[in-house]
Amino acid sequence: MTMLKKKNIIIWGGKSQSKILIETIKLDKKNKISAIVDPIINKLEIVELIPFVKTVNEFKKYLKKSEYFIVGIGGSHGLARSKISKKLIDCNLKPLSAIHPTAFLHKTCKIGKGLQVMPGVNVNCFSNIGDFVILNTSSTVDHECIIGNGVHIMGNAYVGGRVKIGNFVTIGSNATIFPDIEIKNGAFIGAGSVVRKNVGENQVVVGNPAKFLKSVKQSYDLGFLEKF
Repeated sequence: MTMLKKKNIIIWGGKSQSKILIETIKLDKKNKISAIVDPIINKLEIVELIPFVKTVNEFKKYLKKSEYFIVGIGGSHGLARSKISKKLIDCNLKPLSAIHPTAFLHKTCKIGKGLQVMPGVNVNCFSNIGDFVILNTSSTVDHECIIGNGVHIMGNAYVGGRVKIGNFVTIGSNATIFPDIEIKNGAFIGAGSVVRKNVGENQVVVGNPAKFLKSVKQSYDLGFLEKF
């Protein structure tokens, strides 16, 4: 019997998003999680017998044993997820995508690196999805959409046809984006909002119809990865 070659994977982040990712990663018998890396938290929220790495020396040890990575940072931290991912690529790790088997992505879609797709997601034909994107539970992306890097579309959100979403945008749970809308880099769409007109860079919009609330700017901390 032929032995399956294992994919040794480092997960970056020790909170909820990584907890969810583990369940999808485990569905593929070729996958093996080498370690969970999180230099920020003191206690791992994941009840798994997986080594927990917090220091540079520990990270170097597991880096030698691993080939792939995935960054389990959700919420509105798309910029951090993308920056950390690029640093891990510089460490000669390959980005892993985790796509739940109940999700549907049409064969005509173009998909970037490090995609995370939760159960029940539906992506219609001719849509383009960038790198390090999260499509959360039962979200829908309709036809011919363009989704930038580091985007997070949260649970049950609906993105209409031909929508353009810039980099590091967060679409809140149950939000609705009308067709042909453009949402620029770093914007945040509040939960349950209905977006009927374009949204500017770094704008937070909320309500039905969605209205401007304030401006925000995402930050990131590369921690000990800056030493590599």
